[in-house]
Amino acid sequence: MVAGYVPRSDSAKSVGALVLGYYDGGKLTYAGRVGTGFTAETARSLWQQLQPLRCKESAFAKPLPSIARKGVDWTEPRLVAEVDYRGWTADQQLRHASFKGLREDKEARSVVREANGLKRLSPFH
Repeated sequence: MVAGYVPRSDSAKSVGALVLGYYDGGKLTYAGRVGTGFTAETARSLWQQLQPLRCKESAFAKPLPSIARKGVDWTEPRLVAEVDYRGWTADQQLRHASFKGLREDKEARSVVREANGLKRLSPFH
């Protein structure tokens, strides 16, 4: 799910990366960022959809390291992103994530990490 974004540095009103998370034991857990897979049009559309969801603080249960917080505009975790990815890093972040679209058929609270480790489509079910 989307819990924030980093604006593009070379294009106004566009998303450069999405900050992702999933629920673990009812707490929002950081899953890393996805910064590829956007067309220019998609990046602008995401920015517009995220503006009404902006908030002052992170929704993650644990504070993120300063490098992970850098440049992030936080949002209420309401949008569910679908991504392709190659696996999980040792620190439990998505590896080589690529944005595929938003999932309107999923409730944000239902986003959890898959137990079976499948790597196709969404890392969440």
